[in-house]
Amino acid sequence: AYAWEPDKGSHVGVMRRDGEVSSIRWFNAPPSYVFHPMNAWEEGGKIIADVFRYDTAPLFPNADGSPGLRSAARMVRWTFDLDGNSDAIKEEAIDDLDGEFPRFDERYAGLAHRHGWYAADPGNAKTIKQTAIAHLDLVTGKRQVYELTGGDMTSEPVFTPRSADAAEGDGWVTAVVWRAAEDRSDMLVFEALDIAKGPIAIAELPRRVPFGFHGNWVAG
Repeated sequence: AYAWEPDKGSHVGVMRRDGEVSSIRWFNAPPSYVFHPMNAWEEGGKIIADVFRYDTAPLFPNADGSPGLRSAARMVRWTFDLDGNSDAIKEEAIDDLDGEFPRFDERYAGLAHRHGWYAADPGNAKTIKQTAIAHLDLVTGKRQVYELTGGDMTSEPVFTPRSADAAEGDGWVTAVVWRAAEDRSDMLVFEALDIAKGPIAIAELPRRVPFGFHGNWVAG
């Protein structure tokens, strides 16, 4: 059903939520692929989106049926100038660490944000096997990483605010981690702004929890 055809380039359509399909404006970029964005917002006639971008589609074959290339994603900032004459997407590198499954303080969805978390591969091995959890401060550029060992891998890290009116990033990050040597899983809890310190709590599970794509914390 899917195939990688880089000769067609990459295109992103922008449409007002209350607009008609005929109003879509297409922006273009060199061949690339995005599974997951972190967040996007409007600022001064521009849309800014922080996304994890692959140079090639990592899981799909080429159109002729041959295997696709191994690829990993890195975080970039895409800017769409709605007031400009160019339909090219401006791209700026944000981080140089391979990763996926970006999350942020979702009280800032659609607004400019400062803090983000993601599952990372510190070895930059160009695979979708995340062996670390990272926090990135988008204002200072400072990155913190907690690395797993022994082949352990993490699912998507999820942010939970300390309270409804807590400052951005003040809260916890939770992640389900697969313990490779024991073939079971643990639930790890981190202080969201001090990921490098390691988990402040661990809920040990008696069996493996198969990885899904996404999760959310729901208050009781």
